[in-house]
Amino acid sequence: MNHTSSEIEQPPDWTAGLEGTWKSDWPLTKQHLEADCNLSAEATLGLERLLGKMTVQYDGHRAIYTMPEIRYIKAGEEYILAGWTREEPLHVLGRTSTQLALLTKAVAPPVDKDYLTLLTFENADTCWLYLGYSPLVGLHVREYFRRTGLQ
Repeated sequence: MNHTSSEIEQPPDWTAGLEGTWKSDWPLTKQHLEADCNLSAEATLGLERLLGKMTVQYDGHRAIYTMPEIRYIKAGEEYILAGWTREEPLHVLGRTSTQLALLTKAVAPPVDKDYLTLLTFENADTCWLYLGYSPLVGLHVREYFRRTGLQ
């Protein structure tokens, strides 16, 4: 049977709907860590302190990253990581229907060079990025994000 191009169903383009607010999802990230990574309990605890907290708002022309203040106790001492917000232009280098390549700008040491951020979409409201590409984290893990709202 001959099919015309209009009869063949195209896969959904999940990367077209990036606009809105996305929040790091610790339960999904932890599920990946337990299933696919061989991390020590200490490394997992360290990631739990940092992941699942950041939000990213995309508006088509820029990305606004917000990390709240993080307080935790380690070896009986309290540590406080200051919260921050950073805005940068959104530079899309390329895309497929399930992946979006972004150029992330250097901010200050230790991130003193621009780098690639590759978002992989599992559906229209869930994506992950591979932290192994980040200059901050040398671990080969994924951080999952879920859409929390449209702009």
